[in-house]
Amino acid sequence: MKANLLALFVVLISAISLTATAAPHPNPAGYPGNASQFSEPAVILKRGISKLTAFLKSGGAQHRGNARTFLETEIAPYFDFEYMTRWAAGPAWRRMEPEQRAMLQERLEASFMTTLAQKLTTYTNQPIRYFTPRGQNRNDVSVSAWIMQPNGYPTRMEFRFYKSGSGWKIFDVKAAGNSAVVYYRNRFRHVFRYSNQNPSYN
Repeated sequence: MKANLLALFVVLISAISLTATAAPHPNPAGYPGNASQFSEPAVILKRGISKLTAFLKSGGAQHRGNARTFLETEIAPYFDFEYMTRWAAGPAWRRMEPEQRAMLQERLEASFMTTLAQKLTTYTNQPIRYFTPRGQNRNDVSVSAWIMQPNGYPTRMEFRFYKSGSGWKIFDVKAAGNSAVVYYRNRFRHVFRYSNQNPSYN
């Protein structure tokens, strides 16, 4: 993937302005349910964006250490990195020892958060259009948003939530149809293949 998908995620989170608008969007075929049934993930996403917007306006993101701390304490809880890692690992997850799973999750989360911290200092304000959440089922909901660009071509983003025991959590982010989970799956597949061919690899 040429552009770092996680950088695009930061653009979405940090580009929200006070003039952001909400737009209704009909449920396309294959996505049952109604808007009110899936409204909670959209509320959660906007809450996270509001937190990040306030932090950016305070100038805190100009210091990378402060940005990293903020992301770990305020933004990371919106994600389920274990669930994300399990999806990214694919079938290999079942063959891994608990220590290996923990290490893989730690690497994914560290990569995710490091990229966010690096990109926070480069955001620009752009209006966002939110669309009605879509549900695969009542425990799997996607919230789409478009970053409106000056050239008229919006950056299309999608946040996929699932309902965990502790509430709705994000486990995948798509930019222009490119999935973060797929990106990490390809990356991990390369690591797994190299590890199998080189037993001494650590």
